Amino acid sequence: MDGILRDWTVEGGQVGVALPVCSGDMKVALVVMPLAAVRRPSLAAGLLQAGLKARGFACDTKYFNVTLWKMLGARAYQFFCEEAPMTALAGEWAFAQAFLGPRDGAREAYVREVLDHPVWGMAVSDRSHVWELEALAPLFLRVAFESCDWGEYGLVGFTSTFEQTMPSLCLARMIRERFPHVKLAAGGANFEAGMGRRYMERFGFLDYVATGEADASFPLLCESLRDGHGEVPPGFLHREEGAVLAVPRREAPGRTPLDLLPTPDYSDFFRLVRTSAPDLAEGMWLPLEASRGCWWGEHSHCTFCGLNGEAMAFRRKSWRRVADELREVGERYGAAPVQYTDNILAMDYFKELLPHWAEAPLPTEKFFEVKSNLKRRQVRLLRRAGVTRVQAGVETLADGTLKVMRKGVSAAQNVALLRWCQELGVDSLWNLIYGFPREDLDDYARTHSLLERMVHLRPPDLCSPIRMDRFSPNHTAWREQGFSRIAPMPAYRHVFPFPEETLNELAYYFDYEHPRMDEALARGATLQSFVSRWRKHHERGTRGELAVKPHWRGGWVLVDSRFNLAPSHERLAPATLALLLACDAPCSREQALRAAVDAEVPSESLEEELERLLSRGFIARVGALLVTLTLLPEGLTVGRLARAQ
Repeated sequence: MDGILRDWTVEGGQVGVALPVCSGDMKVALVVMPLAAVRRPSLAAGLLQAGLKARGFACDTKYFNVTLWKMLGARAYQFFCEEAPMTALAGEWAFAQAFLGPRDGAREAYVREVLDHPVWGMAVSDRSHVWELEALAPLFLRVAFESCDWGEYGLVGFTSTFEQTMPSLCLARMIRERFPHVKLAAGGANFEAGMGRRYMERFGFLDYVATGEADASFPLLCESLRDGHGEVPPGFLHREEGAVLAVPRREAPGRTPLDLLPTPDYSDFFRLVRTSAPDLAEGMWLPLEASRGCWWGEHSHCTFCGLNGEAMAFRRKSWRRVADELREVGERYGAAPVQYTDNILAMDYFKELLPHWAEAPLPTEKFFEVKSNLKRRQVRLLRRAGVTRVQAGVETLADGTLKVMRKGVSAAQNVALLRWCQELGVDSLWNLIYGFPREDLDDYARTHSLLERMVHLRPPDLCSPIRMDRFSPNHTAWREQGFSRIAPMPAYRHVFPFPEETLNELAYYFDYEHPRMDEALARGATLQSFVSRWRKHHERGTRGELAVKPHWRGGWVLVDSRFNLAPSHERLAPATLALLLACDAPCSREQALRAAVDAEVPSESLEEELERLLSRGFIARVGALLVTLTLLPEGLTVGRLARAQ
């Protein structure tokens, strides 16, 4: 192990190879390594390639993630992208064996300390995928390395998010050994801030590392190398006389106004799909961005979220630029669905962008992440604008936990959004996370009871203990948040055999402990079991329904066929309809009764009827608020009472 790593380590006085600057014409290669998703091109590479071409550079993007997808097989590759626990670093570990060489007991130690972990481990039945990738990695790397003449490039850049770091390092080292004149750069989420410095120090074949946004700085670096200046722009780490140095960032370091960013160039990806991977055309999404940062996080940083790193400041494109870019992408590549990578949808877009799309719809499906305090009319507008899928921003259904998270919404609002999305035809992705040190343990039982009544809705995509990510308040202020110990996830020492101090500074995922963790895990296991059952019914299409429907003789009928509850079918009286409508949006008990009375519904039996609806799970009491669980049709009214807007 030491013999392999020592040649590429800066710490301890050893340095990487000193290289001259390039001059004259210079080609650039951008590399997208496994285990990046294969059904969408890389937004980062697309933006950089477009920026470089605009400056006259010849630039190729190498999608070696697709190469491995073809070699490994679609099912196994999907496992690493969508199913493997991220904290196990399974793909990174498989490539680390190729980088580090044979080590006695390496697999056994990884199984014992990582895959067998009681919380963050991997099912025994899934581990064959890891061993298959471990065996295939050397051949894949040879195929990738021999796929082109790397010597014709002046600079090769690697983008790394999620499990792309060790695959990128493997190929980068191979290029350096055969073509020592080629400059090597890396960037992406795995190299952000201090993490980038540690990688730069430990892997001496890296010449440059971008520690943040590089839309402006990367083209400047390429121009400097091409012109023989040797100047390094702000935002990059580089080497000078054996030391790793950072060029100080200026105000708004390297951050081009978003309207000035080019439209991403995905031509290499589409050429690859067309010529050698046509199966990827099915289910493809094209990534675009309308904003960066998080407007809510600027105000109140959610305690579990590390997504924005050190770039929380919210910036958005003008609505016209977003609309023009979508049109341009559609003209270039066809009407593939678009996944906007924004961490949160800008509320200003409800004023002009979404109405524009709704009035002149493009044949394009769209995905956005949203904050869960949307109104019904906003969800309706999203659907009219072609937004068919959202990440709903729902992570819990407990008010106490939402306060711990600093989410700024109520649990009843979360429930209402999930129901509105289903009513209006917007697929709502959501999660259920637990295990915060200061959550109310009694909320587990309350949440379980609520979930049992919500099975006609889409189940959560994830039910899991919280993951501690770098840059989140849970990590940066872990003692204040109630944690008693944190450490890099055990997988890191099996991928990067460095001292604990180094791992602390390059890890993104952290293990943790707190005084009530065992109890939280035990109670959370009950939630996991129920959600697993719910998801199986969802996948089979047997979860049932809870909905108001028109009766063939006139009036309305409520149909309840939820898989875990006794089925029922009843004609609805005006009082029942009035209460269901009154609780369409979260409200207090008093507000619900008053709204029903104001709708000119006889008030004698309203209180009794409300209790019946609560007991049957047609309406839910969520904290101090009531909210309807029953799906309501468009146009439903009772007297002067209509659905919430």
